[in-house]
Amino acid sequence: MAVIHYIDKLGRAFSVSPDGVEPGFVELGTYYFKVVPQRSFFVDDEPLQTIRHGAFDAWQWTPMFYAGKVSAELVDEGGVVVATYHFDVAPDQSKVGEATFAAMLDEILAFDSRLLLGDEYAQRDIGREGRVTDPHLSFARLKRYGPTLLTALTDVIRKPLTRLRRERTLRPAHQLRRIDHQTLRRALQDPAATALLYHRAQTNTGAKPLQFDVPSVFEDLDNPANQAMAVVLDETIRRCRQVITDLRTLLTRERDTDTRSALAPRLGRRIEYVEGLHSALRKIQRREPFCSLRQRRITAAGLNAISAHPAYARAYRYGWYVLRPGIDGSRNGERLWISPTWEIYERWCYLKVVATLKSLYPELSWTNHWPGTRVDVIRCTGTGNDTQVDVWLQVQCPAFDRPDNHGFTSVSGERYPDIVVTVKGPQGCKFIVMDAKYRVTRTAVLDAMESAHLYRDCLRWNGMRPDRAVLLVPRRGGAPWLEAMDYHEENQVGVAVLGDESNGLVEMLRSLGMMSGDAELSDLKDMDAEITVEATD
Repeated sequence: MAVIHYIDKLGRAFSVSPDGVEPGFVELGTYYFKVVPQRSFFVDDEPLQTIRHGAFDAWQWTPMFYAGKVSAELVDEGGVVVATYHFDVAPDQSKVGEATFAAMLDEILAFDSRLLLGDEYAQRDIGREGRVTDPHLSFARLKRYGPTLLTALTDVIRKPLTRLRRERTLRPAHQLRRIDHQTLRRALQDPAATALLYHRAQTNTGAKPLQFDVPSVFEDLDNPANQAMAVVLDETIRRCRQVITDLRTLLTRERDTDTRSALAPRLGRRIEYVEGLHSALRKIQRREPFCSLRQRRITAAGLNAISAHPAYARAYRYGWYVLRPGIDGSRNGERLWISPTWEIYERWCYLKVVATLKSLYPELSWTNHWPGTRVDVIRCTGTGNDTQVDVWLQVQCPAFDRPDNHGFTSVSGERYPDIVVTVKGPQGCKFIVMDAKYRVTRTAVLDAMESAHLYRDCLRWNGMRPDRAVLLVPRRGGAPWLEAMDYHEENQVGVAVLGDESNGLVEMLRSLGMMSGDAELSDLKDMDAEITVEATD
């Protein structure tokens, strides 16, 4: 068993085996794996560099802004994977607990699974329903099911299914085994054949060799089962080419950022893997029974034959596993890369803002819209009783010299605030800007307040300045005075806590005059308590 040893930055020693999922890793932690001679160590396809740590050489790894299951591989000098490990990385405990983070993931998944897709190291268990797909999902299924598909296809070409096919051929007399009535009729029409049948001497010895039209039986490979398998094989090869193209495109479009893990160091090995799989599938495609098929199609007869043959059924099943889209439904052991923790928090905040406003305006009819092609640009609209409430995620605010976007502009450069709330009603209009920040320390919160001041001063909605520009943070205490409503009302900026401790939107909305009456406040506080209970559980 390939057990490896590591220590954390506090000097505590641990060991990791390929069996199961190893807990104990934390976002932003630092870990040193003891180097195994003549081996390389890859974490999510990225090779770890060797450094000197104390008395031994080590592979250093620091999980950045992500949490979930992370895969690692120990590889020998020939590139063969010796062992695969699975690490469970917990979110930063100073920001949100594991139960809270898991609840965030579940809520986002229930709303729109596309908002959870990302390219960080961490992965999450997914289902197999729906039409959602992207290059990372396609690669994940190629890597998970590709080797098994290759093995199954090798079994198919080793002993392919055949179908007896009858046809008539011309054969010389010494190769005849049986003749029928048609053979005799044709032979009687040929003087040379008649002479042979009646043992007469042949007069024309220079003529072509005498051949008889006889029935023959062949084992035909061009049958419905092989035609259906060829469709699966061709589509898998096409999927490999598409994934290679998409991954190379991602490689050229990636931009360096401090808030996301670099994708480029991982893409090279992934492209190499898919290219190897593509090459192996092409070799199978050039062999029987696939190379001599006159057509490729899926028919009921083909599916029936496949279902009755274990090797064919296995190859067809895993081919479908590779090709199918979808990540919804019950989780079945597949995993897919997800977004960084700060982006997950941002999108969860959007859902909580929507839930709060729905509770505040229960009489309105609410609908969700995706104004463009981006899945992370969402508009949730509530209408009724001469009132309209809009909650935007990542709304575009064009520069002032450009046409406005639904009334949104910026007096400086183009901006994309995380969450924007607008209200039109008999009592007037309200315009609130919220920027979700996955930060809790004093220095980090104060540094992040720059965006709140920027949005307060530069954003406009139908000519209006924001009534409030606030940061949403997961925990209290980073800068307590910024959380006070007196500070909010005086400066039109501040901090609201939205996490497992409380729903800070309640008090802020009350201070803006967007709610009235103790009953409404009680309803929102009940919802706040439900959020806290879910996080605690």
